[in-house]
Amino acid sequence: MEGETSLAQDLCARLCHDMVGPLGTIGTALELLEDEPDAPGLARDAAAELRRRLRFWRAACGAGTGPLSPAELAALLDGMLSGGRAALLLEAMPADRVLPAPVAPLLLLGALLAGDALPRGGTVALAPLAEGYALRPAGPVLAWPPALPALLRGERLEGARLAPAQLLLRLAGAAGWRVTLEDGAAPAALRVAPMA
Repeated sequence: MEGETSLAQDLCARLCHDMVGPLGTIGTALELLEDEPDAPGLARDAAAELRRRLRFWRAACGAGTGPLSPAELAALLDGMLSGGRAALLLEAMPADRVLPAPVAPLLLLGALLAGDALPRGGTVALAPLAEGYALRPAGPVLAWPPALPALLRGERLEGARLAPAQLLLRLAGAAGWRVTLEDGAAPAALRVAPMA
């Protein structure tokens, strides 16, 4: 029970962190409405950013996420990878592939984690495997969170920055899938695959 409570707290901290920036911009823009002609545009942009982030988190965390196409997955991830500095590449994904309901949130969270490994931006390539999918980040700097290997080995770690990874592992386990990091390959891909 303590682990679930801690995960819920860490996830809430991450969600609040993702929402506070756009909300602050909206508040500032509303304060400036009388003095600044750009204020309404700033407020609209921030509101759109907030809607985009909420759509992502609802699809990644919320129950009831249905099957998604690769294009729908990319639309939900637009601007979410590395703070908008990284993009999802789908060249290897068949356009008509349907990502089933339990798999779509896993790929959303996995892509978010891969984007977090790109502090200076870059790309995250999503590719199908014989069994499952690979998310391969590439960019000027690639740095998976140092705690990720320990987390993938089942060690109990906490913190808001690890909340998406914790949730990914819990959702994967509940769906009968596993999450691993490639060994020895550079750059290492995050693999999401059914349990053997």
